[in-house]
Amino acid sequence: MLKVTPLAVIVALVVLSISTEHFVGRCLPFYVSVDAFSFNMPFHHRHKQQETWSLMSISEEDAVVEEERQRGKLGKVPIISRKIPIEIKLPVDASNDESIAICGDQSENSMEKLDVTIWEMDKPSDLIQEWWSIDESERSARVGDPFGVVMWPGSILASRELMREHYYLPLKSPITNATVLVLGAGTGVEAQTAALLGAKVVVATDINPLTLKLLEYGAKNDDRIGNSFEARFFDMFSSEPLPPCDILIAADVLYNPDLAKQVGRRLHEAIVRSFEEGASPTKVIITDSQKFHGTNFLEEVAELKELNTLFKENGWEELKWEMQKLESIRASGVLVDEDQVYDVQVRVISWGWKL
Repeated sequence: MLKVTPLAVIVALVVLSISTEHFVGRCLPFYVSVDAFSFNMPFHHRHKQQETWSLMSISEEDAVVEEERQRGKLGKVPIISRKIPIEIKLPVDASNDESIAICGDQSENSMEKLDVTIWEMDKPSDLIQEWWSIDESERSARVGDPFGVVMWPGSILASRELMREHYYLPLKSPITNATVLVLGAGTGVEAQTAALLGAKVVVATDINPLTLKLLEYGAKNDDRIGNSFEARFFDMFSSEPLPPCDILIAADVLYNPDLAKQVGRRLHEAIVRSFEEGASPTKVIITDSQKFHGTNFLEEVAELKELNTLFKENGWEELKWEMQKLESIRASGVLVDEDQVYDVQVRVISWGWKL
């Protein structure tokens, strides 16, 4: 069973004047919900919640980290920095001379670490509670999508995947000099990671004006990131073609079935376009820590099912989900002001890197 340390979690949820089933079952991250409300959750949500989310209380070390965070403002909006360590272990492949040269002793693993500093809205609970309290038809005009103003764990896994591909063949890194497109970039963990790994162009897209400002602010306040970084408005549901890219990333944006299907269609667009142009296949990283019902676009989008059939018939790599566990993730409490520390299982599609 889940154990949530702050009593404020329960208070915050009770205050909301909406039905618990609609609230918890559709769009809230699993770690925000608590056992007191689990009786209204669909069975598949309860099972995944108990299986994949584990909360821990904030340690003294975490309290020190909290004190080191910087604060600022975007207009009248209070914002706060968050330093995120992106760490990977690289096993040495004896058959890979380049890996040996970079990683050193074959008997040991090489640890690579990259610190990324993003900026979030400070204390976003009021904004998110407002989003839930108003009529759905008014949300876009009054609040917009509020979930991109904080960091989500899928962006950390996407960043780790980028690092693995970069350091596996460092002398021929697929990231260096690539054009990287991030859909629903949020606070930009994976976008900044791509820029720091040497991408030629990073286009971080979103639809929330505040999120776009957070993306710009984070990039401009990191001296390591040059002019390669661009925060751009892009609506995935528009008729506008997908911006050109060598690498496509979408981290934790599958919040409902319609959005998930559209991400799947845009994924299909990117891959097919690269084939039609005679270019190397677009490389893909898609992550999802929420795993909401109806968001598996590989099963829901007919074009992707046909594409996977084609891949299988020709002996090519297929698009598929794999599960990875992230441990001790420290992130916003979303509906409460305090951070939460938790473990989470994240599903990921990492495709095109071996083609």
